[in-house]
Amino acid sequence: MAHEHAKPGVVIDLNTFGETTTTALIKERKFEAIRIVLKSGKSIPPHKVDGPITVHCLSGKCTFFVDKEPRELVPGSWLYLQGGAMHALEAEKTSILLVTILFEKSD
Repeated sequence: MAHEHAKPGVVIDLNTFGETTTTALIKERKFEAIRIVLKSGKSIPPHKVDGPITVHCLSGKCTFFVDKEPRELVPGSWLYLQGGAMHALEAEKTSILLVTILFEKSD
């Protein structure tokens, strides 16, 4: 079941999405927030985005690679990357992450 995007000023509960669905919470011209679910043993291959990102581990345990250097993410841990940094993920346990992306100005 698809979830609606968040609306300005409306509180949402990130726990109500279950453990199976990656969901774009909001996508605007300069900002995106995504709730990523990465199952145990699964990975996201190396990639990069132009703008800075933050990653907040809500649950689980995974390794976040920054230019091939591992960083362990556990519940409550938070990571910031500058735009253009190559990164990848591997889940040791099913993990739920809140990712925010700031898009570079195009105007």
